[in-house]
Amino acid sequence: MTSAFPIHSLLPFERVKEPGVYALDIERYHGDCTDGPGVSSSGLRTIELRSPAHYWATSYLNPQRIEQEQSDALDFGQAAHTLLLGEAGFRQRFVVRPDEYPDYRTKAAREWRDFQREAGKTVLTPDQVQHIKGIAASLARHPLVRQGLLQGEVERSIIYRDPVTGIWLKIRPDVLPVSDGVVVDLKTAADAAPRAMERAILERGYDMAGALTGMGLKAVCNIDMTAFVLVCVEKVPPYAVSIVEVDASWIGYARRRVRRAIDTFARCMESGEWPAFEGEAKLFIPEWLRKRLDAETDVGLLPQEDAA
Repeated sequence: MTSAFPIHSLLPFERVKEPGVYALDIERYHGDCTDGPGVSSSGLRTIELRSPAHYWATSYLNPQRIEQEQSDALDFGQAAHTLLLGEAGFRQRFVVRPDEYPDYRTKAAREWRDFQREAGKTVLTPDQVQHIKGIAASLARHPLVRQGLLQGEVERSIIYRDPVTGIWLKIRPDVLPVSDGVVVDLKTAADAAPRAMERAILERGYDMAGALTGMGLKAVCNIDMTAFVLVCVEKVPPYAVSIVEVDASWIGYARRRVRRAIDTFARCMESGEWPAFEGEAKLFIPEWLRKRLDAETDVGLLPQEDAA
């Protein structure tokens, strides 16, 4: 497979100075890899979905940042992506816990674990590896995957300057298309049903990730994103797979939210202030709850308001 655009590399300690598609490891991508302030897709989503303060707490730009702890779920997701998408360096990043150490109660087991961590490796359990193999087999059976839906450039980062603020934007899609504009993101989930993925999109900002990828593809590669597709696979048997395309109008709204998050980041960088939740909020009863309680009132399951 030949890429339709050049792939750039960086020397150690060299920083990105020109827009392009770069071959960077995940640690460098999330770190200080540009010659000016930069923000990734996940950073923009944190600003928009939580607050600038939540972003700043763990940002590489913050000299007093809090180092994020790895969770088992995050370890599993990263390992699954690395194996399923054929990314290089799995053995350099991950190691499987030997059967002789079923837990870390013994001194020898703890020493082995600490040695692996000091070497920069993430330890996976044999059960996790078996689940990843099950996921891989299930994906391989899906007709659209067999037709090449997950084929493209992996472990690639789109990096370019926002034309409005000059801020560096960093995007790392799971699969970078080389011949068409179909952008695919692979997700492992407890529930891969379309209704569950709708909730996940809202809660985790996958729509914003797709929108920013489309913006970067156009700016750097001159490729129009024609579709944003989530390939979702469950993490436990039967490893059910669903393929969900996010509607173009939804992506349109997401682009506006990306724009707002970029502008917020730029203002915070200029002012040095990273606010959390501002002002006073008033919460209204959700429409679905109001309808349900009204229906319960109508059939006598809920007392009238003046029945106290």
